[in-house]
Formats: sequence, structure tokens, C-alpha cells
Amino acid sequence: GSNHGGKDSPQFVELPFGLGHTWFEEMDYFSSGETLPLDHPRRLTSLEQAVELVDSLLRSLMGHGDLEDENETHAVTTSSWVPERIFLFGFSAGACLVMGLCRARRDAGRMPLGGAVCVAGGIRTEGKLPGTKRKDWVDIDGYARRGRATDVLITVGMKDPTYTKEAAQASKRFYCPLSVQLHLQKGKRHSMIESEGEMRAVMEFLSKRLVRRTVSMGSHCN
Repeated sequence: GSNHGGKDSPQFVELPFGLGHTWFEEMDYFSSGETLPLDHPRRLTSLEQAVELVDSLLRSLMGHGDLEDENETHAVTTSSWVPERIFLFGFSAGACLVMGLCRARRDAGRMPLGGAVCVAGGIRTEGKLPGTKRKDWVDIDGYARRGRATDVLITVGMKDPTYTKEAAQASKRFYCPLSVQLHLQKGKRHSMIESEGEMRAVMEFLSKRLVRRTVSMGSHCN
């Protein structure tokens, strides 16, 4: 079903003419066909719904046990999926969704994921999405603090007119600068990974973050 004009539970955006679905409303698909401004309410609301849907899926896989609280150890050892072993990958609008999800999880005080790779895309607005429930602190050690941010790699083409290097730098600033790594690819426009340099950046990013030990096995390696 479509979430256009409806007030039911969150759904991904259904495109007109039976073209399927998209993550969120980047364009006015139902009338003008024009690109929506980055701060347009429909764009932000549909992105929020997409973030909620994907986060619900992740939390179901983790048994909802991914809050950074006093039950953290118990949650990690009993969940079906361990947060640090979950990696997200997105291109363009999908990259915006991925990074938005990581920010929402951080602001909700949830455990960081293993990492996220964003190709030619990332968060485009400052601050939390409308309606996002933010947990500014977690009672873990007596200190008030946010949840930890998931590490993010953004790859961007130097000739990309859609998601520029300036946009990538803004995404880094809007998120958590110390948790974002940028890879600028010379000569590339708006496209999926297509060069050795980009693939090497992704492989190096993942090689430093992939879990090599099984929690339940103690000192035994996978």
C-alpha cells in the first residue's frame, strides 16, 4: 500500500503508475515531478518513516536488546543478531536512509552497528528527524551522554552534481565528525562503486571493523 496521504502505520513510498516503491519522497512524484527541497516536510516525514521501518527490522533481528544500558552484556549474548556484526550499505537515497538510521539509533541511545558504507549519499539536514524520540543519556555509568555513533564511510565522486563533496562534508558535520571517513574519487559522477580506489576504501574500512571473534566462544576465533 501507499503511504501517500495516509495516516496508517509507516510504509515505504509507493510510486505512481505501478513503478514500485522508493525509500522516501525525494521528488514530488504525484504532481509536479520536481525535486523536493531538503527540508520539505514530505521529504523529512517519509524519510523518518523509512528509518523507523528499517530500525524495526533491525531491532526484531536483535531481539530489541540493543539499548546501551545495564542490560547491554545480556542483550549482546542472547540476541539472535549482534549489533556489531550488522553492516549497512546504501547508494544515493539509500545512503541517506542508512546514515539517517545510524543517527537516529545514536540519538535513541542504541548500540552502534558494525559500520555503514554510504555511496554517493548521506544525511542532508541538521538535527533529528521530526518525531524521532531522542534519548539524550543512558544510565550506564552515572554520566549523561548520548549513545555511541556507528562508524560511517562516505564515498563521493569529485564530479558528482547530485551529491557533491561539499554535501558529503556537511553530512559528516551533521552526524559525528570523528565517526565519519570520507573517500573522494577523482573524475567520478553520480554512480555506484566503479573503481579500484573506491573498492579498496570500502575493503579497508570493513577490514578494521569486521568481528573476528565469537562472543560465546571466548578466546576461540572464527
